[in-house]
Amino acid sequence: MALSVLAVSFVSGCATNGSPSGDEGQMPLADSEAAFGYEQTEWGKPFWERWMDEARAQGRASVVGQNPTAGAPAQVGGGSAAMPVAMRPDLDGLRPKLGVYIAADQRDSLSAYRLMNTLDRYAAANGLTLVKPNELDESVGGSDACGAATPMGCPELLGIFPGIRALLVLDINSTSGGVAQVRARMVDTDFGIEYDAVSTELALRAKTLGDGSDVTVWSDHVLGTAADRISIAPWFAHSFALNGEDMYINAGRSSGLEADSTLAVHGEGSVVRSPAGRIIAWEPGPEEGRIRIKQFVGQNVAVAEQVSGRMPTPKDRLTLVE
Repeated sequence: MALSVLAVSFVSGCATNGSPSGDEGQMPLADSEAAFGYEQTEWGKPFWERWMDEARAQGRASVVGQNPTAGAPAQVGGGSAAMPVAMRPDLDGLRPKLGVYIAADQRDSLSAYRLMNTLDRYAAANGLTLVKPNELDESVGGSDACGAATPMGCPELLGIFPGIRALLVLDINSTSGGVAQVRARMVDTDFGIEYDAVSTELALRAKTLGDGSDVTVWSDHVLGTAADRISIAPWFAHSFALNGEDMYINAGRSSGLEADSTLAVHGEGSVVRSPAGRIIAWEPGPEEGRIRIKQFVGQNVAVAEQVSGRMPTPKDRLTLVE
C-alpha cells in the first residue's frame, strides 16, 4: 500500500526561534486580567508557572490511578491554579511524544543505555511517550524535505513525523569512575522554542542506578520539565500522508487515542507571550474541519477519514474533540 506523502516544503530543515516576528499568528500581549481570563494576575509568580505542579500531578495520576491532589505542593498565593488545557482531567490520558536524540558515536555506550532505560521507565509517569534515537534517525533518513544529516537539523520535520512535540538532545561525556557529564538541551518542534542547555554530572555505575540515584532523579526532573514546557499548548497531532481519501495521523494508541475519536482541524492559531517575549500559550485557530479515527497502524500511527470541513494539511494542528 503506497503512501502519497503530502508536501512538507514549509519545513526549512533548520531549527527556528520562537521570536515575536516569527510565522506563527500572534495574539497581542495581554496586559490585563481580563485578557488572560483570570480575575487577578499574580506577576510575583506568573500563572503559566503556577500551572506546573498541578499539571504534573494530573499526569502522574493518570498513570498510577491516585488522587491527583494527594501530595501535591501547596498552591502559591491561595486559590486553585489554572491547569493548561493539555493536562485537564478530561484530556490527561493523551500523551505527547518526546524525542530523545543521542549522537551515533555515543548511543551505544553503557552510559547511554542506562540513561535511555531510565528515561523510558519514567516517561509514562510524566505523561509522555518516548521516541528513541534510532527511530528519529529512521524518520529523517532519505527524506528530501530536510537537508540536514541528523535529526537535530530537522526539528519541524520531526514534529510532522514521527510527531514529537519536543526534541531532547543529550551529549554524554563519560569520565573515570563511572561518572558522566550529561549536557541536555530541548527544542519545541512546533513553536521553534530553543531552551538553554543544562549540564549535569551523573554517577552511572550499575550499583548507583536504584531509586533515588543520580540518574533516576535527573530523569524524572528532565521529563517533568519537558512535560511542563510542552503544556503551553493543548495536545495536538498532525497528518503526514494520504491513502486514497483517508489520511495518516502521527499519533496512535501509545499517545492515548481511541478508535472513533474525533479530531478538529485548526490552522496556525495564535500565541500568547509573556512580558519578556517568551511564548507561554497557544490558542487554537478556528475549527476548519473534522476527521475521525478509523483504525490504528501499530502503536504510533492512526488512519483517519474526513467528517466535515476541509482536509487537513501537515501544517494544521489536530486537537481532540470531547
